[in-house]
Amino acid sequence: MKGEWKAEFKVWGCYFFTIFIVTFLHETGHCIPAWINGYKAIPTLAKEYSLTAIPSGLLKYVSLGGLTATVLVAVYAMLFFFNSSYKYKEVILAGTLAMPSVYTFRFILIGRGHDATEFQEAQSALGLSYSGHFFDWLFLAIAILGATVWFIKKKPKSQIAGRLLIGLVVSIVFIVLLQKINNLIFDPLFL
Repeated sequence: MKGEWKAEFKVWGCYFFTIFIVTFLHETGHCIPAWINGYKAIPTLAKEYSLTAIPSGLLKYVSLGGLTATVLVAVYAMLFFFNSSYKYKEVILAGTLAMPSVYTFRFILIGRGHDATEFQEAQSALGLSYSGHFFDWLFLAIAILGATVWFIKKKPKSQIAGRLLIGLVVSIVFIVLLQKINNLIFDPLFL
């Protein structure tokens, strides 16, 4: 019994650590266009902070940078899962797909995958309609593709459904807490 608990703790630890890293990479992706254009920006746990005013014409590329990073990391995680023999590759895939899955869940419930205007700004950077849903649909496709890759490779039994539901709820709670804690720590420093 003790060995099972320890193994479960390692799985969840790897899962949350992956979400943490992927979220930080997303925020770093937001900072890259600012850095390239000579503006100071800092990625934190769940938000990027601009230390200098960024022109409105560049802000859409700052939005696009974070989403591009998330898409690239998700594609890499799927390839890693499919081609690796690493023990926790399934957990890394799940942690990487947590954010696209939360975006998708929010899109289904509310009609937008992200609060504020991040998706709209990124869409305008690509020359797409500001009011469209390109990134909502893209993250839905990534979540479905990731789940499909996992199902094809893993061939899970139907009993996994409860664990997946628990994973979704825990992911939402973790991501919301990560954002709240990030804002409590870093907003007073950078805003």
